[in-house]
Amino acid sequence: MQGFGIVIVAILIGLVAGCLLGTQPSVNGQLAKYLEHPLQASLISFVSGTLIILVLSAVTGTFPPVFTSPPRDFPWWIWCGGAIGVILVTSSLIFVPRVGSLPWFAAVMTGQTVAAMLLDHFGLLGNPRAVASPLRLLGASLLIAGVLVIVQAKRTEHSQGVGSSGPEVKESNSNPRN
Repeated sequence: MQGFGIVIVAILIGLVAGCLLGTQPSVNGQLAKYLEHPLQASLISFVSGTLIILVLSAVTGTFPPVFTSPPRDFPWWIWCGGAIGVILVTSSLIFVPRVGSLPWFAAVMTGQTVAAMLLDHFGLLGNPRAVASPLRLLGASLLIAGVLVIVQAKRTEHSQGVGSSGPEVKESNSNPRN
């Protein structure tokens, strides 16, 4: 697959992955209700993901990892991907039950877009260089405007008491089975 076809496939798979990512904080949030602390739910989330990757790697014959160069020669920042995942998953466990999925993911997607635009523009972290054109800047600006609109909607709903008819978010970290 070449040319624009790969872009279409990537976008379609990205949309599916994004939908799955959109459900992750809610799934993990429900898990957290049965644990004493959000970090415990984050830990279980990463352990289950690690187990799935281990099985897939073993089945495909790609375990253990084989480095093409000595790890000591890698840039320091290359080891930060897992830490970034911990920050995203754990912060979503804390905030999604309090603010909802839409404001959270609007902010996350906008932050991802701005970071990606900067990475591409400057060709950082191994990305191919792609100038932040006026059209790209317009797209990022529209995302930022979208976040501001969503925040304003949330503020209006909060001040009018709208949207509070859903399940109560418990503030304590006690186990619901107690």
